[in-house]
Amino acid sequence: MTAVRSDPEGPAARGRPKHPTGLRYDRAVPSLDRFLDAPVGATPDERHNFRVAYIESALIGIISAASTFLPVFLARLGATNLEVSLLVALPSLTGVILAIPFGGLIQTRRNIIPWYSRGRLGGQMGYVAIAIASFVLPQDLVVPGILAIWAVVTLFSTVTSISFAVVMDATAGARGRYELMSRRWSILGLMTGLSLAVVGQVLGALEFPGSYQLVFAGLGLLGLIAFRYASAIRVPDHPPTIVGGGARNMLRLGETVARVRSQPAFLAFTARHFLYAIGAAISVPLLPLFYVRVLAASDAWIGLIGTAQALMLLVGYALWRHQSRVRGSRFVLIAATIGASAVPAVMSLTRSVELTAAIVGIGAVFAAGVSLAMFDQMMATVPKGFGVTFTSVDTTLVYLAGVIAPLLAAFLADHVGIPAALVAASVVSLAGALLFAADGRRRRRTPAAPSE
Repeated sequence: MTAVRSDPEGPAARGRPKHPTGLRYDRAVPSLDRFLDAPVGATPDERHNFRVAYIESALIGIISAASTFLPVFLARLGATNLEVSLLVALPSLTGVILAIPFGGLIQTRRNIIPWYSRGRLGGQMGYVAIAIASFVLPQDLVVPGILAIWAVVTLFSTVTSISFAVVMDATAGARGRYELMSRRWSILGLMTGLSLAVVGQVLGALEFPGSYQLVFAGLGLLGLIAFRYASAIRVPDHPPTIVGGGARNMLRLGETVARVRSQPAFLAFTARHFLYAIGAAISVPLLPLFYVRVLAASDAWIGLIGTAQALMLLVGYALWRHQSRVRGSRFVLIAATIGASAVPAVMSLTRSVELTAAIVGIGAVFAAGVSLAMFDQMMATVPKGFGVTFTSVDTTLVYLAGVIAPLLAAFLADHVGIPAALVAASVVSLAGALLFAADGRRRRRTPAAPSE
């Protein structure tokens, strides 16, 4: 599919700003127009892409409340620790199997936007399917049915994960990564916070399980609007990548391994990222279990905890964006990973839902720095022209961590308890963070760093 490189209405339509999907902005709301605009000096396509990315992120933020409450839904349905952990592990299992093949396939496409937008839509419509399944299936089949639907959804989410970094990098460029991603994720965090607060109150006010079915259906259908904006992003077409005997070679694991082995900076980054990701992923299925089974938190409080997390992400993005300009991306990576690693252990010590909300909020500040720095550091080690291939490799390793860690979390929760399992998550992720710190000290002692 060919990307649109110019205004479809020609020069005569350039006098007024336009909505990214073709509708004109009203001059009565210039503040919105300025807020959604790209940095000074951006090209027309870049200005268009920044606006689309911001609006899409707002819609995704609203929809993402569903992902927060899905494991809570399973826990309230009586799912076991293993079943809740499987819900978290399924996307990673699919990614381990398919991320590199999907990456090789997408690398050969002229335009990545259809893959990104359709992958995003497929994942969001999964919530609609879950709502329907939980309504029509017998009670003893609801949890297995949700897990089966989620397994299908992971096919779409894998495509989105592979294409996301490349789409955002093409939208922002090397100098605009922190600007675009911090503002995009700030918008997403704000809308997620508002959505979680509203959804939590709705779930608390309506009868279970109808409340969850209504919320999942409504949020999933909102994905149709988000799809319109995701499809409107413009990135230049590129010739399909052909190596050796043709495009089919891109699907061969040997070709990918050889290419990745030639990039030591990328290999070093992914090894540390893998260890950190294992620790972080251990805590993911434990948190909803901690809320429901240790804190006995209501849906309204779980929504408010999510709101605190989402809103503090805004603080984190602003803080770490400033720190990256003053002290550099590597400082952000080290400080944020160490801080985020400590959060699960600290949380395990409390039995107060109010204090938990505060701890989660502080953790979100560090998590924002981790997201920004990991994205920037990874793309800095990727050779130009092979973004999809290398992103798929890093994604595969993160997915592998996401397969191992939730199963380990279920084992720990069953044998030592949920609070002790949270402490274990902190220990593992802290080990990864300290490796990033050790690498930073080594680089400061080494005058030349050609790969950076």
